[in-house]
Amino acid sequence: MPHMLTLESSATLAAGAMLLQWWMPVLFIFPLMGWAWVVSTLFDKDAARFHLKRAQSNLMHISAAVVATAIVFGAPLSFWITWPVAIAILGAHLLAYAQMRNANHRVPEGSKWSMNPSVWLASATEGKKKDKDKVKQTKGLSLFFKGPAGIAEAPEAGSPEFEVRLAAEDLLQQAVDRRSQSLELQPISETSYAATCMIDGLRTALSQLPTPQAIAIINFYKSIAGFDLEDRRRRATADIQFGIGGPGKTPLRITSQGSSKGMRLTLLVDPSSHVDRNIETLNLFENQLEELRKIVNDAKGVVLLTAPPHNGRTSTLYAMLRAHDAYVSNVQVIELEQLATIEGVRHTIFDPQAGAEYATTVRSVLRRDPDIVGVAEMPDEETAKVIARSDQDHSRVYLSMRAPDIYQAIQLYLRAVGDADLAASTLHGVVGTRMLRKLSPNARIPYAPSPEVLKKLGLPADVKTLYRTEGTVMLKDKPEPDPLSQGTGYFGQIAAFSVHSLNEEDRKLIAANELGALRAVFRQRQQHSLTSAAMQLVVKGETSVEEVARVFQGGDKKPKQK
Repeated sequence: MPHMLTLESSATLAAGAMLLQWWMPVLFIFPLMGWAWVVSTLFDKDAARFHLKRAQSNLMHISAAVVATAIVFGAPLSFWITWPVAIAILGAHLLAYAQMRNANHRVPEGSKWSMNPSVWLASATEGKKKDKDKVKQTKGLSLFFKGPAGIAEAPEAGSPEFEVRLAAEDLLQQAVDRRSQSLELQPISETSYAATCMIDGLRTALSQLPTPQAIAIINFYKSIAGFDLEDRRRRATADIQFGIGGPGKTPLRITSQGSSKGMRLTLLVDPSSHVDRNIETLNLFENQLEELRKIVNDAKGVVLLTAPPHNGRTSTLYAMLRAHDAYVSNVQVIELEQLATIEGVRHTIFDPQAGAEYATTVRSVLRRDPDIVGVAEMPDEETAKVIARSDQDHSRVYLSMRAPDIYQAIQLYLRAVGDADLAASTLHGVVGTRMLRKLSPNARIPYAPSPEVLKKLGLPADVKTLYRTEGTVMLKDKPEPDPLSQGTGYFGQIAAFSVHSLNEEDRKLIAANELGALRAVFRQRQQHSLTSAAMQLVVKGETSVEEVARVFQGGDKKPKQK
């Protein structure tokens, strides 16, 4: 009987489809495509932003589309009856989702959608008019800023405020021109501030400013972000947009906070691009990628992710979280600052000003029975204790730590937990990272290393060519600063990794604090240490011996093998 009903339904649909003219499906497809764009582009991203139940929402979307399509193609009625009914179903679905979304407690009051079309039209018209007027007012300036209140108005030319804006724009423009994605203003004395930026991982000085001028520039950016100018102590963060030569959509994160010497300002250009990585794009060697996949598939216990500041810890953490399917697993992350939204992952931002302890926040998340948890910092011993005592058999915790290598990270973790056996029993993997500058392809100079040099570096005797740089290129038979690297000889960065899954024997060595023996075990498995991975990048011509020495030893000495 059910089989007969299915055949009858199919016959009805087929008969309905035969009655349609070619232009009738076209007339239905266009509004269906518009509806699908709203659902996939607006609704799905909105559900991810507020951590709504996306599986149920997607089921509701699919059901609405199926019902509307079935009515148009299957109902034994005139197309001029079924078509408006189908359109009405799609429209009613959009309104139903908006009402359900507004009723959800996870959506803040200020983010509710208005159900009044006249409000939409008035808001859009008013916003466009304000932005158009402000664009006209910014003539003579090179940068355009758009914050919560729209495009920032330009002060009157020649006024003190206009000079402040010119100085503020100039600093950001200098950083962008030098390939930097960050700008920092911080006090160096009572009378002066330093403006610096990060270029290929190195902090570079731009200029020194008198304190009154620096404070005025900080207040300019705070005003665009909508911060309280009178609050000079609390940390505040906001995302705006800027453009060069006209209104643009380049994201710019503004962070201001107080310090013992005065206010500090940090500008971060396009924060999400800093962490736009997955495990396949982390620059791992093939055997390291296999080892990392083994760690991901294990999906339980604690994995330490270690690096010094500004050496790719957050990128590695985000890549590890992306390696897990957030649609079939409960994936969460606790962090001090969110640089990007990972689809399907619940981000918990720790606010020290809210009164709760970091360890308390971690404990709260772990009690929700997550499958995968990323913990972006280990600020205190209590955090390590909370992680070590959590359910290790049913959850994976990626703990990101500031440490120069995996061995010091292991020691820090053991000390923080306070119980070597407990701490060691939880560890299922360690991943270390260091960032090195890449040689500019225009300015790298090949040379043949002697057998003595290769032996000292621990490299194979069959290596014929290494590379160095002087930061120059030959133009008209004269050495000139390399324009690509702006005279440094380096352009961009590349990561060196050490990746190790841990078995029961490894954990016994860790519990006994036999880290020298653990190092020997990794070497027997032919797994790269950080320095050996870095030297392989030297052999590939990606970086130089001098850069490896700078990163690992802080000088010009040749790196020792670990």
